[in-house]
Amino acid sequence: MTKKQLWIGLGVLALILGGYLAYRWSKAPARSAWMLIPSDALLVLESSNLQDTLSRQAQLNEMALRTTPIFQEALRSLEKLVWAPLDTASAVQFLHEKPVWYSLHPTSKDRLGFVFYIPIQSLQDQTFLNRIQNPDADKFRVLSHPYEGTKIHELLTVRNESLGSFVVLDDYLVGSPSTILMESVVRRMNQPFSETPLQRADVSLIRPGTLAGIYVRSSVLSAVLSPNESSTDYQSKYIKALLPTELLTRFRQSPTRTHLIGLSTDDIGAKGALAHLFDRQTPFRISCANLIPDQTTTLFHFSLSNGPRFGKALTAFINAEDEADTREGRRKLRPLLQNEDNGIYRYVGNEIALLRLDAPSSDRRMVMLIHSPNIERLWDRYQLAALLTTGTDRLSASKPFLRYRISSLQAPNLPAFLFGGLFRGFDQNWLTQVGDYLVVANGQGVLQEYLQAVEQRTVWSESTRQRDLVTQTMRPANFTAYTRFNRAGESMASNWPQSWQQLLNNDETALDNVENLIYQSTYGRERIYSSLILGRTTRRASEAVLNRVFLQRKITLDAPLVSQPMVLGDFVGSSGVMWAVDNAQQFILITPEGEKHRLGSVNGPVLSSLVPVDFLSNGRLQYAFTTARSLYIADPVNGLAKLQSIPLPDGMDPATLMAPRRDQNRNLILLMLHRNGSVYGYDRQQKRFVSVLSVNNPAGEGVAAFHAPVRNQALSVVSVQKDGRLYYWNEHDGPIRGFPVDLKSEMIGPAWLETGNPSTITTLTRQGELIHIGADGQITERNQLYRPVRRGSFRLLPDVNQNGYVLVRASDTEVAILDRNGKQLFEVRGLRPGQTSIRYHVLGSGINLISVKSGNFTSLYDLAGRPVGDRPIPGNYPVELQFSPTRNKLFVYSTDNKAVQIWSVKLR
Repeated sequence: MTKKQLWIGLGVLALILGGYLAYRWSKAPARSAWMLIPSDALLVLESSNLQDTLSRQAQLNEMALRTTPIFQEALRSLEKLVWAPLDTASAVQFLHEKPVWYSLHPTSKDRLGFVFYIPIQSLQDQTFLNRIQNPDADKFRVLSHPYEGTKIHELLTVRNESLGSFVVLDDYLVGSPSTILMESVVRRMNQPFSETPLQRADVSLIRPGTLAGIYVRSSVLSAVLSPNESSTDYQSKYIKALLPTELLTRFRQSPTRTHLIGLSTDDIGAKGALAHLFDRQTPFRISCANLIPDQTTTLFHFSLSNGPRFGKALTAFINAEDEADTREGRRKLRPLLQNEDNGIYRYVGNEIALLRLDAPSSDRRMVMLIHSPNIERLWDRYQLAALLTTGTDRLSASKPFLRYRISSLQAPNLPAFLFGGLFRGFDQNWLTQVGDYLVVANGQGVLQEYLQAVEQRTVWSESTRQRDLVTQTMRPANFTAYTRFNRAGESMASNWPQSWQQLLNNDETALDNVENLIYQSTYGRERIYSSLILGRTTRRASEAVLNRVFLQRKITLDAPLVSQPMVLGDFVGSSGVMWAVDNAQQFILITPEGEKHRLGSVNGPVLSSLVPVDFLSNGRLQYAFTTARSLYIADPVNGLAKLQSIPLPDGMDPATLMAPRRDQNRNLILLMLHRNGSVYGYDRQQKRFVSVLSVNNPAGEGVAAFHAPVRNQALSVVSVQKDGRLYYWNEHDGPIRGFPVDLKSEMIGPAWLETGNPSTITTLTRQGELIHIGADGQITERNQLYRPVRRGSFRLLPDVNQNGYVLVRASDTEVAILDRNGKQLFEVRGLRPGQTSIRYHVLGSGINLISVKSGNFTSLYDLAGRPVGDRPIPGNYPVELQFSPTRNKLFVYSTDNKAVQIWSVKLR
């Protein structure tokens, strides 16, 4: 072969190869958005429906994509840039049915930002692009700068406010509120062949019939579900073991259109212990809805078909958690766990559920349900497990409550030893049987409240919407995790990284639109089949009723009342009653039907709040209240109530009655403040008031409140005298060393024992000095708060049930509410001198309100200073508040001459 022939042959091969490459290039699909997304993306969205407009009626009745967390924040980043230079019709036309992509990236240590990718599909799109690049010069201007060979544009208003940056490509309009993120996109464009964690050019996030798709990286799940080291939110820590390492979920509407359902199939990866845990376990729907109270904020549910197989696989699963104390607990239980014929798992049925009940504070009130085909044997095996872990041979005697027998076991963390770290948080075990279920609670008060809810049938199975959620929206699954977002206490979002809190947890976010977040999964040997459900079970209020005050009901009386009525249970829902005292000092019971029953007489107006207490140990709760001279115990029985009167010792402040929340030393059941600052308790065994905290200056005068929390299962009491002497007492140690502390300042408000270890006491002087005192009695910090007028005074204002506090700065006609650091939240002016009272209410479900009564009208505010209700509530006495989470309504009870008025305000 000659040299000429060789070159001809090479040329022909080059032409053939070039033609083939040209043909492949011409037939190649359009560039995927994955090729533009920077590698540090935390999540990626795709949707053709997110940009669609939504009617007002749909916003109220449906769970729409554009009002869902993450999706709403992504859409805002697009609308701010695209909608501004275009008119509404043009913007809708431009975005209609376009599969727009969004990616979320970190922009700083505590900030996240979105990038959007709009595909350019027609010549008509070029017209819209020209209008974005050349907007109305009277309103906008566009600045441009080159970056690595690509021109980045920035859209600004005439006031120099940036609306975002964008890059126009042949096939995409890419934009973001952050110029830094646009530079990251350009760098990614210039590295087309580099492999990144998001190199998925062959993967589309949406499918026919789906609204949107979302891909979430494993690092996001790890960061969001990793609590702080000091947090007791064990469930957030251990739930990660049950989740896939990453999620690719596609959303559709639920049949009721109240929820969005995302379905995904993900690799189980290296979680072999998880696959083995549910091997050959048939998933079922939740069937214990009749045992789930309405106040449940978190639910974890396991569905099983073979209890012994599940128990056998638990050892490897729990060992993977790497908790030394859990492994040690299971080592003590080995004789019981290895007995397959008569072990505890032999009697575990189809369901295991863990409930967390709503709490105004950060208390973790937990209840565990275990279904059993032989409940008596399961009870026996559980008691045996407690004996093995504690090494004792003594069980506490059971006692009646309602129609149940309850008993306690001193076996901390026994549920975690048996079923894994997800069930941590049971420092105590209070047990009872309800049907085929063993019920375990982490406190006596928790168990009593749970059983009351079951007896009153305020449970999911009695709510149409919750019943539909369980039977229609949720599907059969091995594992279900349910969270109600608008809950009180330690919020789910409080464990998130600061960047995610900034993105989602603010007043204008779609997080408020979601009530239910549900994750369900069924496990195979290689796959996890997951459902992610977001939505709501209560209808959102229209503008016609939202935050409007309506008179729900007016109950006429035969005589005027001398104090505010006391409400038990859900009076509006016909499952409660009302107690009141008229000017003839008659104690009256009022039913929801309007019937009135005289139950006896009392010796004056009621001065305290109504305090539930187990006073008689007769299997039901009693309720305590005080007048100026007596303590009264009301025992509800047969729809009425029996009264018992106990004289108060001289010098007691009846308005300070409270019951300590604890399960030890149940004889000391009520506490009350003496006018000199001492604290007395009513001893049920001795049947008299005994001194709890004594002051060494009995001639002094105490402030009109005290704080008595339970820390480490021990009652602590903090009291202050007006001359600045601060006392601290603990029932295990008595008076704490280093106390009393002389603050050398005038006081008009109480002190507060903060949570944490070591403990810290916070108080506020009349002159506005915020003081923190250590557990050793040493002052650790003093800060003078802003004091605009000399005649103003400061005080610490606790919630009426001691669930928290705010700070108050007050003068004759003005009141300012401050947060715990002294920062002003809001101010109320124009008050009547000498006729103003302020109260702080922690109502649960995240509802914290301030009531300001001035004259004969009460105004309500949230902690942001927004008025609750469109007008003040008339009434002779401070109002009584109740919030119903199932109705999203606030009920306000007030009095007016010979009537009790019940007002309602729709809050959401």
